[in-house]
Amino acid sequence: MLSRPLCRGSAQKIASYFGLVKNSCGLITLPQEVLEMILADLDWKDVLNVRVTCKLLCTAFRSRSVWRAQYQRVSDSYDTPLNAKDRTATYTELERDTLHWARLQHSWGSRPKPPTQRLLCECSAVQIHLVHGGRWLLASTDYPCLELYDLDSLNGRRRILIRSQDKHDEQVRTFVVDEVRMTPPNVDMFIALNHCEITDEPLMRISIWRITSGPDDHTLLAHHITSFNTYTTGVCVDMDLRGDYLATNGRSPNHIDIYDWRRSSSLVHHKATIALGQKNAVKSIRILSGQRILTFEWGVVRIYAVDASKFRPIPGRQPVVAPLTMPLHTLHLPGMDPYLLCPLHLDRLGTASLYLACAHAVVKLTVPYDDQPLIVADCLAYNEGRPWTWAITLHRAYFRKGTTATAVLLARGFDENCTQVWDIVDRNYDAGPLVDDYSGRIVERARMNYKIVVFLRSVS
Repeated sequence: MLSRPLCRGSAQKIASYFGLVKNSCGLITLPQEVLEMILADLDWKDVLNVRVTCKLLCTAFRSRSVWRAQYQRVSDSYDTPLNAKDRTATYTELERDTLHWARLQHSWGSRPKPPTQRLLCECSAVQIHLVHGGRWLLASTDYPCLELYDLDSLNGRRRILIRSQDKHDEQVRTFVVDEVRMTPPNVDMFIALNHCEITDEPLMRISIWRITSGPDDHTLLAHHITSFNTYTTGVCVDMDLRGDYLATNGRSPNHIDIYDWRRSSSLVHHKATIALGQKNAVKSIRILSGQRILTFEWGVVRIYAVDASKFRPIPGRQPVVAPLTMPLHTLHLPGMDPYLLCPLHLDRLGTASLYLACAHAVVKLTVPYDDQPLIVADCLAYNEGRPWTWAITLHRAYFRKGTTATAVLLARGFDENCTQVWDIVDRNYDAGPLVDDYSGRIVERARMNYKIVVFLRSVS
């Protein structure tokens, strides 16, 4: 690998090594493999400049090894790497994603003019979710449906994505999305809806849907997979969906139910239960690899193991009686907000990592795949006290404090050059802004006349 541009003397030495004629030595006389090694060692901007020089170098440019090295270099520049590309990725896909992430990284790391802001829509949203890719916004309202907004349209085009199939449904109380299969701009994900029903029984209805891109890529299509009722003595505090498993956290008594949702029905549930010691303590839950559950409380993180043998059929109306489950690991993080969580990053071994907001800094939490103790590393310290509102992803962060907004790039060795700061005119913002990793878009919410107005910011 070469660490600097190839000079004439170096080109002659390489040509002599491969048995080429010394008098006609030049870059284009090198073997194709050597040209690919040189291009792989250059910066992506230099590779684009080399491409337009001649046909031979343009042919070497169309190499999977060249753009795989470029993609890996961009990935290594972040504290958390990008999703690894498998052997099926073509050079075109690697080039597209490399240039996309590199340009987005430049826009978040420089100091251009303040991001644009526009009014998107008005809706009485209870919960909103920005789909990976930054184009689609999901919103649950007081009505028994799930709404979809197209952020690429000027007026935030709205339509009903999922309509309730049961006349007894009052509203979609909460929903959770599994975006493991997402490859923007294509959409392929699963979503679980928690319906609140008007009945005399403590009933919670769960429905699972698959969301895919439409044939013209101008809308999303919802395909119903399954639905089932579950009886609980309290309301669902939080849910998580990953693969074939759905985890729900009940408030009273405090327990976590993990469903194998593909095999569950209203009559028979295939599930395991984790009984927690602290009542009403757990606020958020996440499903890890290796049948483990990550729980978040105020200032405490715990990991529980799920016994695979306990995924047995249980009558739907039978109350759950489970012995107290002891955590595998417990970690105390003073000042941690259990509701402020970024997406999980899982490597090929199953090691999970995510960012958390604590009292003194944003920290990176690493959960080893082999049940070793959790690892915590400070990532971003607060210079002037903790911000009021945070939004964190795997590669960038956004926060507000007073009338100032700040966008931060979570890169290796980041400094002030990786931070943007701008003033906010309107302070009537609601908590919980959303940030999309892939597009760099930021979605704000403001309360006006009991409505939630969504603002769209693009840092570019």
